[in-house]
Amino acid sequence: MAKQKSSSAVRLRRVVQTVFLLLFLYLFLQTAFHAGGTAGKGIDFFFDIDPLVLLTVWLGGHVAAAALLFSLITAGITLIFGRWFCGWVCPFGALHNLVSSWRGATTKQKIETGGYTRWHHAKYYVLIAVLIAAIVGANLAGWIDPFSFFYRSMTMAVFPAINAGLQHFFDLIYRWSPGFAAVTTEPLYRLLRRYLLTLGQPHYFWSMMFGVLFGGVVALNFFRARFWCKYVCPLGALLGFIGKNPVLQLKTDPALCGDCKLCLVDCQGGANPNGQAPWKASECMYCWNCQSVCASSAISFKFEVPGGKK
Repeated sequence: MAKQKSSSAVRLRRVVQTVFLLLFLYLFLQTAFHAGGTAGKGIDFFFDIDPLVLLTVWLGGHVAAAALLFSLITAGITLIFGRWFCGWVCPFGALHNLVSSWRGATTKQKIETGGYTRWHHAKYYVLIAVLIAAIVGANLAGWIDPFSFFYRSMTMAVFPAINAGLQHFFDLIYRWSPGFAAVTTEPLYRLLRRYLLTLGQPHYFWSMMFGVLFGGVVALNFFRARFWCKYVCPLGALLGFIGKNPVLQLKTDPALCGDCKLCLVDCQGGANPNGQAPWKASECMYCWNCQSVCASSAISFKFEVPGGKK
């Protein structure tokens, strides 16, 4: 049945999101341990497939590294599948999606806040500011691009905090009972020392500021699901602009739709999938949640040439 197929799509999307989030964290750790060597350069993969990085680098110097041309593949696929990248690949988006799932909002509250609003325009103004800054030589994208912001936050605040917390935890155990620690926690400590903890506690200027900003951005998901992605993210705005008229389109059959609005409950982008207002392709992240919950199978995704016939 259609619902079973869409549920499979949702499960696949969650697996893909998890894989890319874990890949980002793995490559980040490689960078943390091998900051001066080639082993730490794997994290560049995410920046190489980021069209915003390519665009701002080119605007700033009219040249770009060949590796950044991989982001043209991202842009090309976006012409077909819209903002698929935000819903399936972006590790920062996956983190927001995870935290948003912990919201305690009722179904009614989620329906009321799950649709498109004029505040969705805000991220396009952020994008314009980023592009103007690039033209005049300011690297604003290096701070507010989702990969840059996530990476800097991990580097300056999150990872140092985790590293310090675990170090203090094991130090307390050793002070409390060295014999007990040697038997119970030493194997775990050696494992963490090998794969997670750095030899020296990393300290970075402005780490507290980034920690507060990162915590605030993540906490906003309890106010609105995927707040950053909907209202702030300049990369999401760029991909929304590129994928404004995608080939894969959401269709709502008014003859089948019972106007229950349950499709708005877990709509990650606020794209108006319920058919009572025009579907916002530039906000749709192709999470397939709307189709999955539609009991009447009124929602479907179909390939259709924009402005043409099916």
